[in-house]
Amino acid sequence: MKARIFGAGSIGNHLSNALRKFDYEVEVIDIDKNALIRMRDEIYPSRYGEWDKNIKLREEPSKDFVDLEIIGTPPDTHAEILIKRIEMKKSRYWLVEKPFTIPNQIHIKELERKIKNQKDKIFIGYNHSVSPAFLELIKDLDSNKNPTKISCKWIEHWGGIFKAHPWLSGPNDSYLGFKNRGGGALMEHSHGLHLLMLLFQKYKLKIKNTNSSILMDKNCNYDKSTYISFQFEDSEIPAFYLTDVITNEVEKSINIETQDEYYQIIFGSDNGTSDTYFRKNSSTEIIKKFRKNRADDFINEIGILDKYLKNNFEENSVKNINCDIGLKVALVCANIFENNKIDNL
Repeated sequence: MKARIFGAGSIGNHLSNALRKFDYEVEVIDIDKNALIRMRDEIYPSRYGEWDKNIKLREEPSKDFVDLEIIGTPPDTHAEILIKRIEMKKSRYWLVEKPFTIPNQIHIKELERKIKNQKDKIFIGYNHSVSPAFLELIKDLDSNKNPTKISCKWIEHWGGIFKAHPWLSGPNDSYLGFKNRGGGALMEHSHGLHLLMLLFQKYKLKIKNTNSSILMDKNCNYDKSTYISFQFEDSEIPAFYLTDVITNEVEKSINIETQDEYYQIIFGSDNGTSDTYFRKNSSTEIIKKFRKNRADDFINEIGILDKYLKNNFEENSVKNINCDIGLKVALVCANIFENNKIDNL
């Protein structure tokens, strides 16, 4: 099996390591030669012990046909690269790192039109959506029991991002500091929003409108914090989302309440060594810990895609990262920024 990764940054390193766990031949492409050198000499060996000489580093992609192409470049380049690679027909499938693209409604709808015939071959890198904890939650939820409340928090100071990218001195050194390029809290921390979209889909909740409160940085380049409440077409179930890049005490959690049960996942609990799943009712409390580290998030994601590529897969798992929901997340973000209103989702 062969894979090609565009982008030698943090994500490119994580996914290269994950692919090598499944014995893929890997080539990494970056137009910045310094980024390739940094990957080989600094990032990869510091994370995984030593450089893997089986990873080929290139400034231009080879002409080889591969099983999977991964786009791990900044969000404002995703669409152009994806469309070009689809047209070149040098891969069977594509994985686009989150967020799928920039928050612009016209752009998103045009992108969706261009990839319409390839949607079943394009995936999005929201790896929490295929985590063992979230899959356990989805399995346990009773579709016949409507929730009475759904909420999600994804709050974390993005100092951790800059620690993982020491070549950046701050948000304005990259797309991270510009919401129109796919940066800021809502887009960069859109994992939680993606989880909500999957839950809304499971319960057949169609978004009618949103109300939001956005705290912008002083230059109005990106949102530091965004709070969203959702209104649905045929339901009065309250649903909320809070995300930011300014909170030192990390909380990444999703909560579902029904009339007689409560469900919760805390991602990165126990100092990042577990995802913890709680389920309780009046008589029973179940706690399950899924041990992991940061690399495991990507290894699990690639493992699910690997099964799919080899026609030996769990269909429900891979559906969670199909590009359709990634496009919807981007469209929700675009609506929030452009007019705080959701139409036809």
